[in-house]
Amino acid sequence: MIDFEGMDLNDESVTGPTDSGGPLSDHLLLHDAGRVWDLGPALVDSDNDGIADTLTASGGDGLVIFTDSDHDGEVDKVTSIASDGTYESVSRDAAGGPWRATDSGRLG
Repeated sequence: MIDFEGMDLNDESVTGPTDSGGPLSDHLLLHDAGRVWDLGPALVDSDNDGIADTLTASGGDGLVIFTDSDHDGEVDKVTSIASDGTYESVSRDAAGGPWRATDSGRLG
């Protein structure tokens, strides 16, 4: 399972309105185990619907893709691709349930 605690995520407090028009309205928020990370604004429209819903973070170990598929401002899909080509994906339902493994394997 993806370990959010072990990632180098922005750990600043999330403050201010997150609804439309607020300072964080275009930011993606990641919720896990009672913590919230402000990942910054979505930069990619992964489903070609005209709304940016995804951002990526790269590091020495590979790439992580964070997606808000239902456009509520909260990340509900995460895929981690390691430098060795292995990947794993997790998702959670709209009700904020637990993260569940959805896919894993090796690219190529």
